[in-house]
Amino acid sequence: MDFGLELCVSDILDALPFYVLIVDDHHQILQANRAVLEQTGLKSEAILGKHCPTVLHGLDAPWYACPLEEAVEKGRAIEREALDQQTGRWMRSAIYPTACFTPDGRRMYLHMVSNITDTKKGEAELRASREQLRELSQFLESVREEERTKMAREIHDELGQILTALKIELSWLTRRFPQEQGLLLEKTESMSELIDGAIRTVKRISSELRPGVLDDLGLADAVEWQAQEFAKLTDIKVRFSASPEHIDLDRDRSTAIFRVCQEALTNIARHADATKVGVSLRQGSGRVSLRITDNGKGIDDDQILDPRAFGLMGMRERARYWGGEVKISRAPDKGTVVSVSIPLARREHLDAENTDRR
Repeated sequence: MDFGLELCVSDILDALPFYVLIVDDHHQILQANRAVLEQTGLKSEAILGKHCPTVLHGLDAPWYACPLEEAVEKGRAIEREALDQQTGRWMRSAIYPTACFTPDGRRMYLHMVSNITDTKKGEAELRASREQLRELSQFLESVREEERTKMAREIHDELGQILTALKIELSWLTRRFPQEQGLLLEKTESMSELIDGAIRTVKRISSELRPGVLDDLGLADAVEWQAQEFAKLTDIKVRFSASPEHIDLDRDRSTAIFRVCQEALTNIARHADATKVGVSLRQGSGRVSLRITDNGKGIDDDQILDPRAFGLMGMRERARYWGGEVKISRAPDKGTVVSVSIPLARREHLDAENTDRR
């Protein structure tokens, strides 16, 4: 290599803010940039030929996350991120094999080490912020569900009872009208039909707010009821299946799956132009899974990824809070597939597992 070019390369390496070393396959330092010298407080002459783990980590043996051995074995670049127990800093260590060799035939490796503690701290803060937002979202959703339940109960019980009583009183009054009062009898019959319609509306609204079947009979029956109601309202054929017939799941996660089902069916009614829908509910391998398919025109990738698709976003967040996931895809032949899967493990167990992974 030209001497001037060597100086230029050396100046470039010195300008980099992270550690850059040239090492051989035995961790021996052949060259180090200014960042290494400034960090160690040593002169270049005191570093060259020294053991890299000793200089960088104060260790006699290779650092536990050093990627050199793997890079030597596989003959390709290897990168790793790990916590340096000695300093408490997160480090990114990368080894790149070069085409250069020492005079005695040892391959040279470019070794780059950067302090990513601030980046890791930022990532941790971002994860914590997202988790707080998820917790807040779930709390607000729980509050809404409680309000829906309360409103559904009040509408069904109180307003329903008033309408039923009014129906009884009107019936009593009708029976006492003389038969020759045809106009009055016609009016009372019309009023009775209006009351019947109001009673049906009360039942529909209370069921939409919080279907009693979800709390009384469980998830499988609630999803089946929702599928039947969807079929009545849309004239779309629905095939429902559940295995086992009774799925034992707590109230909150049952609500999450049920609401995802509602949203998926609503989207089919609005956008799919479908004539057939399949709804299947399964419990097994420690998870509860719901799969909804239709034979409509299918969803596009742009629609799946659209940040303004708040309905799809809400479906994903409901499942993600419980450690589950929602997958939305275009069917291979025709239509759309929505799959939701939520683990049976309790929330605190999931939190502990996620903490262990981090």
